[in-house]
Amino acid sequence: MNVSELGQWIEIQLSDIEATLIEFVNMNTFTANEVGVDAGMDKLSRLAEEMGFVIEVINGRHRLIKAIKGDSKPRVLLISHMDTVFPPDGEFLEYEELGDGFVQGPGVGDIKGGMLMGLWAMKAVCELADEYNVQMIVSANEEIGSPTIRDWYMNENINADFAIGLEPGFPQGELTPTVDLGVVYQRRGYGAIRFKVEAKASHSGTPHLGLSAIEAMAQRIIKLHELNEWDKGISVNVGIMQGGISPNTVAGEATATVSFRYERMADGEATKAKIEEILQAEYIRNEEISVSDRVTEMVTEAFIPPMEKTDKNMKMVDIVLEEAKRLGHPVVPIARGGGSDANFVSKSGTPSICGMGAPAQGIHTTDEKIYLPMMFERIDLLASTIYRLTEEGI
Repeated sequence: MNVSELGQWIEIQLSDIEATLIEFVNMNTFTANEVGVDAGMDKLSRLAEEMGFVIEVINGRHRLIKAIKGDSKPRVLLISHMDTVFPPDGEFLEYEELGDGFVQGPGVGDIKGGMLMGLWAMKAVCELADEYNVQMIVSANEEIGSPTIRDWYMNENINADFAIGLEPGFPQGELTPTVDLGVVYQRRGYGAIRFKVEAKASHSGTPHLGLSAIEAMAQRIIKLHELNEWDKGISVNVGIMQGGISPNTVAGEATATVSFRYERMADGEATKAKIEEILQAEYIRNEEISVSDRVTEMVTEAFIPPMEKTDKNMKMVDIVLEEAKRLGHPVVPIARGGGSDANFVSKSGTPSICGMGAPAQGIHTTDEKIYLPMMFERIDLLASTIYRLTEEGI
């Protein structure tokens, strides 16, 4: 088979792809539903083995699916995940046809459609190339930052020449059969720090005998929000705060979480250091009772590297755009604020792009849907891109 015949080959696979998509979407794989996620992983492993691939279990729950023939070709790593954000006791549980090629369901776009695109693209490359090394990593808990596979990503296990994230192809407008979809060349990193401020509780009628942790928290929030530098891609926000026990009490404790995003790792590290300095400083003091406010807990809950824009990323994007033009697919290069596991892979030094998955809208909501004909077409685009990277590199 040659590249020009790829579309016809995919057409023969369409009923199998859709039937498999329905099965996976109807399996609840909410991140916290570990039994469901693991069942999804087992099903994926069986499917991949039937397709002739080799399966490796990573850190007990994750999967690395391998298609390797020969040892002279670049290694292309696809990036996906099994978990979704929809709990098993919710109302959004099943695949549903909406008509005119649109379908909806939990995880249909993020990321089960993309995951299956990856499998069939791997199968296509096996038909196209004499030698190849294409692999797909599938995380069990990407939606919470992949905590149990993060060490694998960061400890020199990638060894890939190129990486392609299968997160949704985000439409640049309303999802229609002709809308432009984005190929992502850059994703911002994400950090979150939870902290507790302690002061001195007292009755609100005798505030001179206390010290308000809420006031101390407010002082910190003002300082934290001053760290925003949107022109540099740095954003800082305290989106949740709790404190006090009643309106009649000077609050003795307050807790909050500050999140921050950044385009470059250096900016992320610098912003994190500034946040920690702000949190640890003293802001108010009651001399009468010799009490100052202080931070007694400070926990870094996330510090995810960015997928930085690089020359090699952009060369990969150029290949995608060239193949998209050849196939008549509407694709444009974009940067995204949200992170994915492509961020971790990019941190390893691997040229990376993302957003090559299913055309989706409303992800993480009960309106999550994809346009199925375009998803099928994008298997052609994905496989053609992988094939060119395999045969030509950059």
